[in-house]
Amino acid sequence: MGALIAAVIGVCGTLCATWLTQRSGERALVAERRNTERLRQLEENARSKERALDLRRANYIALNQAARRYFGALSDELHRLPSHRTVPDAQPAELDEVRVQYRSCYAEAQMVVPDTALNVASAVNRELNQAYGMLKRLQGPTPRDQDGPQQIRAHLDAARKLLHDLRQEMRLDLGITH
Repeated sequence: MGALIAAVIGVCGTLCATWLTQRSGERALVAERRNTERLRQLEENARSKERALDLRRANYIALNQAARRYFGALSDELHRLPSHRTVPDAQPAELDEVRVQYRSCYAEAQMVVPDTALNVASAVNRELNQAYGMLKRLQGPTPRDQDGPQQIRAHLDAARKLLHDLRQEMRLDLGITH
């Protein structure tokens, strides 16, 4: 009888050990799957952040180039203004082309740039567009009394400072400047 009990206990022990081993293996497999999924999500998040950073970087480069070209074109047109208020013989289309490119870059920036940089970009946009409006009115037949080269220069000077601030804000956002 004792041998039978020992045999039953041995069989039960073997079965329990097999069951416990299988259960432990299943738990390890579930834990490994969870860990693999967590690592996959972390990698996907890192890739997503990298893509967003690349998008902002590309947008910053385009916006910086377009704003500086727009600024330069406005400055060039200001220097072409005659000292007296008459309509110039020919208006180069370059300023308008540069402005269209700038507006496109600025519109894209409004969708991908964080608010801190967008606030400065908006101030740059305002100053450049004020200068553009005055310049176009001075080139036209009916400028306003408050329009003049000095006022345009004041807007361009403000834009120059803001362009510097914008560049610093963009570099800060990209982690280049601390």
